[in-house]
Amino acid sequence: MASLITIFASLQPNDDGLAAARRPPLAAPADADAGRATPARGLRLSLAPAAATQPLVAAVVHPGGAEAPAGAPLVVRVPLPQLAGAPSAELWQTSGEVRTGVHGGVRWSSSEAVLAGALELPAADGAALEAATCIAYREVLATCAALGYPHLLRVWNVVPAINRLDEGLERYRSFCRGRAEAFEGHHGPLFQSRLCASSAVGSAAGDLVVWFLASAQRGTPRENPRQVSAYAYPPCYGPRSPSFARATRCPAAAGDWLLLSGTASIVGHRSVHPGDVRRQLDETLDNLALLAPGGEPPQYQALKVYVRHPEDLPAVRARLEERLGSALPVLYLQADICREELLLEIEGLA
Repeated sequence: MASLITIFASLQPNDDGLAAARRPPLAAPADADAGRATPARGLRLSLAPAAATQPLVAAVVHPGGAEAPAGAPLVVRVPLPQLAGAPSAELWQTSGEVRTGVHGGVRWSSSEAVLAGALELPAADGAALEAATCIAYREVLATCAALGYPHLLRVWNVVPAINRLDEGLERYRSFCRGRAEAFEGHHGPLFQSRLCASSAVGSAAGDLVVWFLASAQRGTPRENPRQVSAYAYPPCYGPRSPSFARATRCPAAAGDWLLLSGTASIVGHRSVHPGDVRRQLDETLDNLALLAPGGEPPQYQALKVYVRHPEDLPAVRARLEERLGSALPVLYLQADICREELLLEIEGLA
């Protein structure tokens, strides 16, 4: 832990510029002052090479994918190779003026509607990973609070060697313990009501990478009736349960989108269909379909599919197009999944 704290302290800027960069107050509602313009709204995701049509707040890039557009205010480099399709990048777009800065170790970019941020920390063994995760989440939560966007909407995590055992404990479980400790320290013992959509997948090597979206207004978390809430998993899944909601509905100022967590072939709290990637895909899509409000089928805007074994890609891609059509933008990435028996995971925007 001491070495990680030393590394992280070296990231602290002399002046984080909070006074100048703090989120401007939200514009008044139109009916409060008809003479004022309505506030800038919205958050959009497009997959490059499609051109961004609004100002960028973040670009997420992958090996084998497209480069970030010139001048992107925040670039997140994720060590998960793209598997198929034209080289792509994830372009998160917003409305209005975009500001940038650094707070602690968090590089951030913001508009009136949304804050995006990212950081990376070394995580060599299980103890280092747990400490790095706790430090990363403490810094993320502190940054969101300091800049005036206290409500996380979505978090992504890439955990190196996520399924490896370190001193008898799977690294994903070490990650979960560090994350839960940070949330509990910030929000208190009942932090589960403050959780948002999230994903945690594995890379072959490298640093722990965490990036996020947050808002000045609280989103609405959603759970899946056919799954046990992840934060309520029994102790057989580790010393601390995974800390995330199955989805988050964005507030109106951020576009009212449904941000879907990484979702896999789990019913109740058990993995189903081990070894059968096609049936796991069908189960995963069935789970995603239950996250839309009102029982309506989700209107997907874009999906990201993590595939453990590249040789499974043709079957996964064919079945996904059979279920959802070929026009839907989909980004396929190679990644390890949080349980060894799971072969794929899907997230997205609806």
